Amino acid sequence: MKKAYQIYSIITSFGMLLVLLMGAIVTKTDSGDGCGNSWPLCYGQLLPTQPKLETIIEVSHRAVSAWLGILVIILAIWAWRREPHKKEIKILAFISVFFIVLQGLLGAAAVIWSQSSLILASHFGFSLVSFASVLMLAILSFEDWDKPYIATVSRSFKKNIYWLFIYMYLVVYTGALVRHTGSAMGCSDDFPLCNGSLIPEFTKQASIHYLHRTAAFILFIWILYSWYHARKHYRDQKVLNKGFQFALLFIFLQAASGSLIVISNLNLFVALSHGLIISFLFGTLSFIALIVYRKKIT
Repeated sequence: MKKAYQIYSIITSFGMLLVLLMGAIVTKTDSGDGCGNSWPLCYGQLLPTQPKLETIIEVSHRAVSAWLGILVIILAIWAWRREPHKKEIKILAFISVFFIVLQGLLGAAAVIWSQSSLILASHFGFSLVSFASVLMLAILSFEDWDKPYIATVSRSFKKNIYWLFIYMYLVVYTGALVRHTGSAMGCSDDFPLCNGSLIPEFTKQASIHYLHRTAAFILFIWILYSWYHARKHYRDQKVLNKGFQFALLFIFLQAASGSLIVISNLNLFVALSHGLIISFLFGTLSFIALIVYRKKIT
């Protein structure tokens, strides 16, 4: 049964990643209104006849999200019953279900009633939390009883990791806000400058875009510092150091893909890679926060 659980958790993790990418496609292609204000049906039909491209994209996203919701619920129940003695398993199982249901309800509300960009931007963040919790369940299924994934660090560095994780979620939110306010080209095609200036004239779109750039740069420096600190003071903590190595790699790739979005004038594949990399980075920092939180396997 352990092997089956591991395979199922991996499949569900990839499925959640697919949901994230499909959600990004819906936003990037402006397909959110592909079914009008009808939900859960599409224009009052289960499968609309002669659908437009945006309708196909929206219906596909709804169908995949619904199936993944079922898969996540099954995974959560399976994980809870399989390892009821692990507190973190129960927490992750609850979070995975709670946030996938919440993002589904938020998506439905966005279809039926118009929502502000501030509310819509939280949709991606909720999906990301559910993905990360499912990913953690999958990773923990591979740990050995005698070698659990735990990192022992100082209280100050543990707080640093927690605050880094929280800050990254805020950075993700600013990125989603850029997407939902149409501010991806708020600095035109300038990089690293913004509309030809280091500090631009702050129109609405330029302000949102510049805020995200600045927040992302701070995140880059913060992860670089944390990687260096872990490497210097916790060289013997192999899992911790490996986690920060991946975090550093992903933040480099994230910065590169972010600049390419501007330079390529919103190329769809580059934009999707940006969303994919941030998902990997969020999952990595989630894992780091988890292993410093854990004290022992009971």
